[in-house]
Amino acid sequence: MTSERTRRGARLAAGSAALGIGAALFAGYGSAMADAPPAPAPSDVAAAQRVAADRQTTEKVARYFVRLDRHRAGQFTAAGVSKAAADAKAPTLDGRVHPVYSLNPAFVRGSYGSAEVATFAYLAVGARSATGQQASLWLTKGARNWEVTNIISGTEETAYPAKAGTGTVFTEPQINAWYRLDGDRVTGLNEAARTSVGARGTTLASYQALVHARYADKMPGSKYVREGRLGGVTPNTGVRTGDGDGGGVPGIALIALAGGGLTLVTGAAVRLGRRGRASASG
Repeated sequence: MTSERTRRGARLAAGSAALGIGAALFAGYGSAMADAPPAPAPSDVAAAQRVAADRQTTEKVARYFVRLDRHRAGQFTAAGVSKAAADAKAPTLDGRVHPVYSLNPAFVRGSYGSAEVATFAYLAVGARSATGQQASLWLTKGARNWEVTNIISGTEETAYPAKAGTGTVFTEPQINAWYRLDGDRVTGLNEAARTSVGARGTTLASYQALVHARYADKMPGSKYVREGRLGGVTPNTGVRTGDGDGGGVPGIALIALAGGGLTLVTGAAVRLGRRGRASASG
């Protein structure tokens, strides 16, 4: 397993790089997120849970865990996975479905009170292999049903939403920060978030001013985008960007969230993420 020190460095490195691609993330998904629907109804959650528990999903997760082993061993990951190797992973789901909320571009563009801080992005379900690996499945609603559109190593997408309590947990994916909004107070749940808003957090109004300064001039249609500077310039945000501990530069994951981990995108390649890189399909 990757050490906590390496994970921490990778996340901070991801924050540095993701600030440079923040505009790309908003440009790729911003308008859709601004008009995102509310959290799914209980019937949708139940439907998503059935999809996550489906045999085909279990097989996909098993293959993912095999490829994760290959990646961590520095091996080529795109080769096929034998049935025996997949069966040995025997993945199980934790059974809980968590709605994940993400920073709302309308909140970034507007002023305090003009929009909700975050909008629903996807449902997350945790998975564990028989050999102790952990991953999060992302589910989004397609034309006819919920679909597993992403698998990512680690537990952030399930662990942090479980800490909502009386508030709302949301992510600022551009810097891999997780926050809780409770009343008018935004507090950090992970190191990136605490670096962003301080150990004691900040007011919602101050947070709005912070993300407006970070991203408002990098939204679709901005001069930053028109000049083709996506990923080429890291804005001066005052956020600490790393501790020299290494870590990968994040790729743009499906549904344009710079979330974490080794990412398996359905029907595509495993992409670069917080804690690793590999190439595989299916």
